Amino acid sequence: MTPTDIQRAFEERQQAVHALRDLATEAKDREFTADETETLERTNTAIDTLDARIDTGLRAMEKEAKAVEALETFRSYNTLTTPAPEAAVDPKTDDATLFRQLCDGDIRTFESLPSEQRDMTKGTGTAGGHLVDSTMYDRIFEKLEEESVVIRAGATVIRTAGGEDLLVPKVTTNPSGAIVAEAGTIAESDPVLGQVTLGAFKYAALTQVSQELLSDSLFDVASFVTRLGGQAVTRALGADLTNGSGSSKPKGIMQAGTSFATSATATTITAANLLEVWATMPTPYRNSDTAWIISPEAVKVIRLLTDDNGQFLWQPGLSAETPANLLGYPVWMDGHVDAATSGKRAVGFFHMPSYAVRLAGGLQIDRSDDFAFNTGLATFRFQIRGDGDGIDDNGLGVLTQA
Repeated sequence: MTPTDIQRAFEERQQAVHALRDLATEAKDREFTADETETLERTNTAIDTLDARIDTGLRAMEKEAKAVEALETFRSYNTLTTPAPEAAVDPKTDDATLFRQLCDGDIRTFESLPSEQRDMTKGTGTAGGHLVDSTMYDRIFEKLEEESVVIRAGATVIRTAGGEDLLVPKVTTNPSGAIVAEAGTIAESDPVLGQVTLGAFKYAALTQVSQELLSDSLFDVASFVTRLGGQAVTRALGADLTNGSGSSKPKGIMQAGTSFATSATATTITAANLLEVWATMPTPYRNSDTAWIISPEAVKVIRLLTDDNGQFLWQPGLSAETPANLLGYPVWMDGHVDAATSGKRAVGFFHMPSYAVRLAGGLQIDRSDDFAFNTGLATFRFQIRGDGDGIDDNGLGVLTQA
């Protein structure tokens, strides 16, 4: 999308929001008619679609800008941008070459490890992205960012070389201070600390590709691994980082959160509920790193809520600098969050660094020509390991449905 397309999408979304609010005002203090309910659903769907288009466009522009910045950085180091003698370059050391060898059947397995230069690998080839080293692991991590709202919203990401248990200190209660009279005794106030063990749950998937496609000289290996292999494993991991139970899987941010408020009924969400969640979050945690993560079903309800003065709590973003927000904090809609039903958590208010994601080792890719020999398919197996849990109870709050 071009900047003009993004601006047009913002304008269309603003019009849809006005239509939604006009409908809510017209139906105030009464139930929606069947026609109004249909219009409500259609308008909410249009807003969600426009939000997705805007988000995709903005992230593409951000990648382009980073690629340009990386290219300029490289150009500032003349010795690095001067091509080395051809004999000094070992083409088998980069991931793209290794994966091509995997596709050609020259090797059967390889592991792509995290890169130290991940931020410099983003962007398009035309902007200089091809001049910067990019590992398969980094491409898969970009796919994980797309699939996981928790990571995109700003969770703490810890990368480790191995998969041994990682012990992370956890803050459950912060120390508190108080006024002390002259020569008075200062009361002891220690933080209450716990410990979180982040393991390495394995996420794996099989993807099959015809031998004919692999032999096609026009086949884009990098696009293949990002779209198919990356999407297969990162979507599963991303879902658990949002709502995993913590039993034989990561504890998702929605389950790691502390209940800050309870709704009056199983399916309702009120302005008072949201204000209670907001007010319960300790003030030091309500900062620029804090955001709402909400289910799509809950967003539809919250868009119509008003305060005592008739002002809508949810404010649509009108530009890239002002994303949609609720009570002044950005809103992330996540399809892996539960709908508002009894005992579920449809709304979360999080200081994102208070949740940690652990990624262990690299991306393991294996190939087998025997698995589907009779159909002429090459089978690729993708494996990545990770875990997640809260590391500061004070900064993770949710609304529990009655």
